[in-house]
Amino acid sequence: IQLLNKDTTIIATSDGEGMFTLTTKAARYLLTVSFTGFATYSDELLVIAGKSIQLNIKLKESTTQLKDVEVSGSSVIDYPSSYSISIEKTMRVPANFFDPVRMATSLPGVVNTNDQGNSISIKGYSPNALLWRLQGLDIVNPNHLANAGTLSDKPMANGGGVSIISSQVLDKTNLYTGALPIQYGNALSGALDMSLRPGNKSNREHTVQASLIGIDLATEGPLGKRQTLSPLTPEGGTPTPASASYLINYRYSTIGLLSNLGVNFGDEKINFQDLTFHLDFDQKKGKHTSVFGFGGLSSNNFNHKPEAEWKTEKDRHDIDFKGAVYGLGFTSTLYSNERNELKVGLSYSGQNQERQSQSADVSNTLQQFITDENYNSDRKLASALLSYSRKLSSQFSLQSGFNVTSYTQNLNVVTNTYQPSSGYPYSNLSGNVNGILWQPYINSIWRAKWATLNAGLRYVYFGYDGATSLEPRLSITSPIFKGMFSVSYGITSQVQQTQTYLSPLNPVHGLGLSKAHQFNVSYDKIFSNRLSFRLNAYYHKLFQIPSASSGSFSTINQADDFVFNGLSSTGFGKNKGIDFSLEKKFISKWYFLLGGSLYNSSYAGKTSSYLSSRYNGKFTVSLSGGKEWNLRKNVFGVHTRILYLGGLRQQAINTSSSETYGTTVYNDNGLFPVSLPDYYRMDLRVSWRKNKPGYTRTLSIDIQNLTNHLNVGYYYFDTFLKKIETKFQLGIIPVLVYRIDF
Repeated sequence: IQLLNKDTTIIATSDGEGMFTLTTKAARYLLTVSFTGFATYSDELLVIAGKSIQLNIKLKESTTQLKDVEVSGSSVIDYPSSYSISIEKTMRVPANFFDPVRMATSLPGVVNTNDQGNSISIKGYSPNALLWRLQGLDIVNPNHLANAGTLSDKPMANGGGVSIISSQVLDKTNLYTGALPIQYGNALSGALDMSLRPGNKSNREHTVQASLIGIDLATEGPLGKRQTLSPLTPEGGTPTPASASYLINYRYSTIGLLSNLGVNFGDEKINFQDLTFHLDFDQKKGKHTSVFGFGGLSSNNFNHKPEAEWKTEKDRHDIDFKGAVYGLGFTSTLYSNERNELKVGLSYSGQNQERQSQSADVSNTLQQFITDENYNSDRKLASALLSYSRKLSSQFSLQSGFNVTSYTQNLNVVTNTYQPSSGYPYSNLSGNVNGILWQPYINSIWRAKWATLNAGLRYVYFGYDGATSLEPRLSITSPIFKGMFSVSYGITSQVQQTQTYLSPLNPVHGLGLSKAHQFNVSYDKIFSNRLSFRLNAYYHKLFQIPSASSGSFSTINQADDFVFNGLSSTGFGKNKGIDFSLEKKFISKWYFLLGGSLYNSSYAGKTSSYLSSRYNGKFTVSLSGGKEWNLRKNVFGVHTRILYLGGLRQQAINTSSSETYGTTVYNDNGLFPVSLPDYYRMDLRVSWRKNKPGYTRTLSIDIQNLTNHLNVGYYYFDTFLKKIETKFQLGIIPVLVYRIDF
């Protein structure tokens, strides 16, 4: 184990159990871990006073020691088209609200669909195509205010205003895009797999953080008694780390706290709070158990203004949104030795969302004017996994597993008008979607001197409608041109959204699973000066997509939309593109990450030609970087991020129908001919950190959208002004953060 920076070099070795401890001064380092027969691991590391770092490093076996190839834990993990997002990186990149999902928008081909939320489109897919996991188990959407930034102000299946899983408790977040590893299913765009870090097993430590986002209180430490190495010494022996630890974080919204005190920001009262915990147990003979849980409450309230102050449609309504999200689970390694490993896991999570809108405009004479809307969704998800891996030789190993996920969702949506009309299909529906998703899989890994081959097969069966899918996955990785060249292919599938299943125009047992052939080619190279480069090209062919028999509606474009067409699984889609990234690690006081992509996302019905999809922004460019200066015991830093993205698309608005029915009505053809203006945003962070004996203080200010550039979120028809209006995304937002680690 080596810990390196410009001024320091520390070298150590682990004991027979793989344990090691390094003691050094507060600074930034490059951590390198190597062992004969395994690929070298390398990652950035920030050491501060008053906070120890718990590391769990797994080396990837290699049949040969390659001098010019290095696998980096911070940017490249052991599968093509995938990224590992460290929390240290999440904490330093400006204006991401300490959310690894928002941090992911610095990566090529990843687009935040609206600043108000963290819904992301990957490679031109809908945000709904993403899979959420925590500790390797499927969970519900783990975000507060799932309606943030949506066109209808109704919740989306993925994303929200603020992540419930605070960065205070997270370890790495693995983002898989493109052809997925065999253990992931029920996703088209990718999988976001978050892992919780273990608490400190040696000492009790605490963190207090206050910002515009919230007030965080975190504590961690050992559970149980600690043993001593030398009980005969005068001090009573040197204590060893305990075998178990706890980690707890509670957060309360700062804006919500001020609202309760009578200080409001803007027209809406926003409030949220959440709690996350993680219990980590090291057991004998390589066994390990993790117990975790999270819960969050959120609300957003808008009260109508006096009639004399009405300026927009929203001013006439009372709007109340409430959300509750929770989850509890465990994972355990039941058996582990040099050749075998058996793991099991179980989680249960749920999400309840209510939205009520009531008009105060009692004098309105428009018969189709919407008087009130009621949205109620109750979703529960139970996830279980069983996996077994066996190493048959130094070159060949097998993996097999079983993912079982039980879905239960009740959805009730009612829209009332002065006089009901059959002319416009308002979003009214009620029903349940209950089913178990069975996903067994098997995979083989063969390592040779010239390549590593992954080949597997996954089977999917959804009990709700009897839909099935057989999904081969294959990847080949080989050293070439002093780098790593990878080719991968896989079929993946996903169940439909609940509102799609419940549409009375759709056959319950006829839609099946949306599927995609995904081809990916990538080249990765890490240079000696800690500069890494990735070039990636992909082609995804979507098929069996629910589409309208008449018109161009396709679930490829679905976000928070309801389905007003009869659908059949006869549609297609194509997502293709090329992206690159160039990254310098945060060594020698500065770093940067440059990324960009050119892509095209399109869809087609059974007989129609391909058209641009809703998420066809065509290009992304991102640059983030920063530098720190040491002045005595003070560390000053300046960090920035620049995003320049192609505009997404939306449907054309039918102004006459919108005026008639008192809501925004789009041309009923499923087309997305309106291209929004290109998106530009510059963020800035200025930070100060001071290490003192036993604690560290950090003060920073984030400024999101430094230039206050007005980015268009979407266009809508304002029934009060009787014209098309523009809904802009967030303007300049300063976020002051004060943090103490002790």
